[in-house]
Amino acid sequence: MAKSDFSATEYSRTRSALESGGMDCTVASSAAGPCKGDSGKRATAEMALSSVNAADYDAIVIIGGNGIMKMWKNPEAHRIVQEAVAQDKVVAAICAGPGILAHAGVMQGKRATAYSGSPSSALKEHGATYTGKKVEVDGRFITGNGPKAASGFGKAIVAAFE
Repeated sequence: MAKSDFSATEYSRTRSALESGGMDCTVASSAAGPCKGDSGKRATAEMALSSVNAADYDAIVIIGGNGIMKMWKNPEAHRIVQEAVAQDKVVAAICAGPGILAHAGVMQGKRATAYSGSPSSALKEHGATYTGKKVEVDGRFITGNGPKAASGFGKAIVAAFE
């Protein structure tokens, strides 16, 4: 999650769907500590990205919002995503979050969705087929196009484990 300007709606609805599905959630960001959402919502990153080991988790989920675009080229975020893909984990991103997947080089030949504009362009530029759907599932990749898709996005992640 971005330290600032993460999408509060995507965070709360996705987390609610995951927890309702029996999943535990750990929040990571560029640094541990408080994070501020786009509507003043607060969350706490329990760890820094540099401490994340993808092997310790069943899924890696990236929440969107304007702040995540500043992390599109973050090497630690790329490392985590690439490790998760190599370990056949579920990798999910919503809104502007799929930009991290695109820049990490893992979306070549995959169907994906994202918020229109820069996030969708990043997917296309890095070899993904942009579908524009609310939620897109392509194998172990799950993407969502924005806040209105957050509940369905969370449910799709849970469904990947059923």
